Amino acid sequence: MTTVNGKAETVIKNANIITIDDGRPKAQALAMTHGRFSGVGSNEDIEGLIGPDTEVLDLGGKTVLPGFIDAHIHVLSSGVKHVMSADCDVRSLKQVQAGLKERADKTPAGEWVQGFKFDDTKTDRTASNEGRHLYRDDLDAVTTDHPMMVAHRAGHVFYMNTAGLEAAGFNDETPDPPGGRLGRDPDTGKLNGMVYERAIDHVRFGLIPVDTAEVRREGLRTICGMLNRVGLTSVHDARVTTEEFQTYQDGYAAGELSLRVYALMWYPQFPALRDAGIRSGLGDDRLRIGGIKMVADGAIATRTAYLSQPYEGSTCDHGILAMEQEEIEQQVMDMHRAGFQVCIHANGDLTIDLVLTAYEKAQKAHPRANTRHRIEHCTLVNPELLARMKAMGVIATPFCTYVYHHGEKMRYYGEQRLEWMFAQRSFIDSGVVSTGATDYPPGPFEPLLGVQSCVTRTDSTGKEWGVNQRISVEEALRLYTLNGAYASFEEETKGSIEVGKLADLVVLGSDPTQIDPLSIKDIQVEQTIVGGDTVYQG
Repeated sequence: MTTVNGKAETVIKNANIITIDDGRPKAQALAMTHGRFSGVGSNEDIEGLIGPDTEVLDLGGKTVLPGFIDAHIHVLSSGVKHVMSADCDVRSLKQVQAGLKERADKTPAGEWVQGFKFDDTKTDRTASNEGRHLYRDDLDAVTTDHPMMVAHRAGHVFYMNTAGLEAAGFNDETPDPPGGRLGRDPDTGKLNGMVYERAIDHVRFGLIPVDTAEVRREGLRTICGMLNRVGLTSVHDARVTTEEFQTYQDGYAAGELSLRVYALMWYPQFPALRDAGIRSGLGDDRLRIGGIKMVADGAIATRTAYLSQPYEGSTCDHGILAMEQEEIEQQVMDMHRAGFQVCIHANGDLTIDLVLTAYEKAQKAHPRANTRHRIEHCTLVNPELLARMKAMGVIATPFCTYVYHHGEKMRYYGEQRLEWMFAQRSFIDSGVVSTGATDYPPGPFEPLLGVQSCVTRTDSTGKEWGVNQRISVEEALRLYTLNGAYASFEEETKGSIEVGKLADLVVLGSDPTQIDPLSIKDIQVEQTIVGGDTVYQG
């Protein structure tokens, strides 16, 4: 055992410590000093670090893991939505409308009303009905005095009432915008209120006012508490605007940032960052500028990912390509040349191919070592794509909770395609670094649910999907810890319980490696520690 000089501030003993350190996979005790691990070993090893002022926690055999890392999750924007929008994660249209009406009743006429987390396959779903989308008439029934926008849980399809469509400048003669689509009634051709992909961008980032600094701060406090409760200690926020980064800094200065944040900056911020001489990695162990985030295709949960073969039940629907190849390649070339990690959302195999081609061209034109460019989600792969990812050192951040939570949507992809989706087994076997990630709101954010889903490939009804992609519990825990740290260039400072690393950990009520894998999601998180400080106590 190696220690640093002096006595520890806190010691944990009589614990079942899974370190994710190949040199010492298990331990019984650990010490924490000045926010870092100062000792790891047996009770006897750590005894000498206990002084008169040391806090000693006897865990009585409970399990300790490194703090969980979600490498692709929408953090601050979700916190703000929980404060300002109607949560539409309910199971009937009447409940959706009631939540939106409650929000509308609190909102002055003419101002925007928003909802989020609506899910078409979970709303009014019965044995004979596969659910339903929202349409303008559904939302007009709530209010005609406010423009309204409701986001699908996937975040790639939006629903608007008539006032919202008018405010956006959409009418029945409006052509589909580049990288997007306007939903239309199949019989009349009139707009039905659905807006796909980049067609909504001018509404989200132009017409709807930016939330106030006070609202963003409240959203930050809200989401930090939610994520700490499930054992998350680090997050890669997958789309951060200038205003949001300011809020992170304000929250950090005020002592409200109880997560470590690797900020994937939204691509419109790139020119200003580049011109200021900033590159990926600027910051400290609590708040750091990460890669530049772009979105190249649609979503799995809304069946708009851009696929080489059409969706099941269709002969022509391949999804939506949100960025053309020329735009992808030019943006990647500029960002790569400027020294940034590039992080592109690409679900479908065709889109992944386009992104890899852009990465390959940029690296050939401007060679760089250890770029760790990423493919966000990287859902549908094949052996050729995996080989190219391995050769380039490209990181994958697949959805980990989707098989469990979105099982009813998997039929649109089919059994054969599912053998190559969310392909954690293939990533590991191919030598491609992949992470634990949920993309919340699109997927539930609980890391233990993600572990269970990756291990069992079983949905909430007991149906199995793509069981060839199952991985072990130990492998899944590594995704959510050390691999997440690697994806942000921080594997030397966190992701495992080793002397000198940041003292981030989670205490669990059961050992996930020793119970029925179908029960992993039910394990209680009893304590979450960030930098030696308890941020959640069950």
